[in-house]
Amino acid sequence: MELNTKYIAGIFVLIIAFIGVYVFVYDAKVDLNGDNANYYMLGQALHQGEGYVSINSINKTPNNHFPPGYPFILSLLFWISDSFASVKFLNAIFLLGSIFLSVVLIKEITSKQVALLSIPFLLLNVHFLKFSTMMMTEIPFLFFSLLSFWFFLQAHHQDSNKKVRSYLLAFLFFIISFYIRTLGIAIIASYGLVLLFEWRKKWKILLSYILGFIACYLPWFLRGQGLGGNSYLKQLTMINPYRPEMGEAGFTNLVLRISSNIGRYISREIPDVIFPFRDFNYKEPVAWLEWVSGIIILIILILGVFGLKKYKKLIIGYLVATFSVLLIWPNVWVGIRFVLPMLPFLVMLFLNGIDLIIEFLRKRTKKPIPLWISLILIIPFFSDISYLNLKSKAGYSPKWENYFKLARDLKREGNTELVVSCRKPTLFYLYSGTFTTRYKYTLDDQDFMEDLKTRKVDLVVLEQLGYSSTARYLYPTIQKNPEQFVTVALIPNPDTYLLQFKSKSE
Repeated sequence: MELNTKYIAGIFVLIIAFIGVYVFVYDAKVDLNGDNANYYMLGQALHQGEGYVSINSINKTPNNHFPPGYPFILSLLFWISDSFASVKFLNAIFLLGSIFLSVVLIKEITSKQVALLSIPFLLLNVHFLKFSTMMMTEIPFLFFSLLSFWFFLQAHHQDSNKKVRSYLLAFLFFIISFYIRTLGIAIIASYGLVLLFEWRKKWKILLSYILGFIACYLPWFLRGQGLGGNSYLKQLTMINPYRPEMGEAGFTNLVLRISSNIGRYISREIPDVIFPFRDFNYKEPVAWLEWVSGIIILIILILGVFGLKKYKKLIIGYLVATFSVLLIWPNVWVGIRFVLPMLPFLVMLFLNGIDLIIEFLRKRTKKPIPLWISLILIIPFFSDISYLNLKSKAGYSPKWENYFKLARDLKREGNTELVVSCRKPTLFYLYSGTFTTRYKYTLDDQDFMEDLKTRKVDLVVLEQLGYSSTARYLYPTIQKNPEQFVTVALIPNPDTYLLQFKSKSE
């Protein structure tokens, strides 16, 4: 009873601490990345019974880019509330559950000491906290993938009756994870490694998992083929998805991409996801100090892997499978969001590696060195927590305020049947309620305008958000054809235009 009381007290303290930190950094603003708006919009479409379509499109185009798992979860939530705040709070619940599951898993894989020390590294990680206040997939994916791992490990210890149930639940949560983010395919790869080479060659379970995955994935795959193929795979074959005129990537491009990604993950993104107080600029070359710190952290992680006394193949399989996918992604897609779901395992391996180093020093110096001394590493985390708090209180920058003001003005005027072409069309849709669409990335101005005509565009937004496509494709077309783009509204500082598009046939 005493042990249960300690666990209950620990959980209660964790919940209170999480609520305090989360409320402190909570940001009510909609994030500006754009994918979040897509997930919200697709959730709306499912909730309204319109199918898995882009409801911002005048043609209600079937969506073949984003996996349907997270939008489906949102569609269920929308029966209760469809506010942005409700979506953010749901992600907060997923994060709290993820931290709890992480601690339980780390204890199972390493030790109670490492598990307890991981809590502040996870609870105070600003990337975790930031993504939990966004309408994005990283945190839900983490939650369901950790659930899958938990039941998979439980199956190894249970009797035959409970074993089957745990294997089934592990598979179920794997499928949910996969349909939230396709990167979840790495989970079954790690399971395969364990089932074949560690757990007495359980061929039947692995075969059941593979056949079950094929059966669950086939409907989505066939739907995608019917819609022209998977858009992610198409982007993977391009040199730069944002510069289609550069063409497809060849073997040399792929080698350079992998090399670039390896360097970036080692020097920047793996260190940054563990220690988010590091400051760097992607537009600047990697500094030597970044390489040094990145290599040191990588060495400690490798030590942490070799120091694992059990489930080593599971962790190695998951990390290797995940990075095998990430390394072939176009290197214009940068940031920690792709490695964020691996944070619990990276923290576990880092602390395990530190524990090995401390144990080595204990034997050499004959002096006690406690592992909890590693907590000194989280001191800089508090400055980032304060920074998130400041950002949460700040408004949008003037360029985004102008962009959203144009959208709100259209909604207030009741012009929701118009088609607006703009950069970040789904974000514009959230505030305008109008139909929205992108413009074609082409240097040919006549091809550009013909595409606007095909998309039935009424209005075009010329903004100063800082995206290269505006200056590269949209603005030159307007300059060359001023008679076809008539100013409807202008918001100054910085100048943001709403233009009526008039095709030559009008």
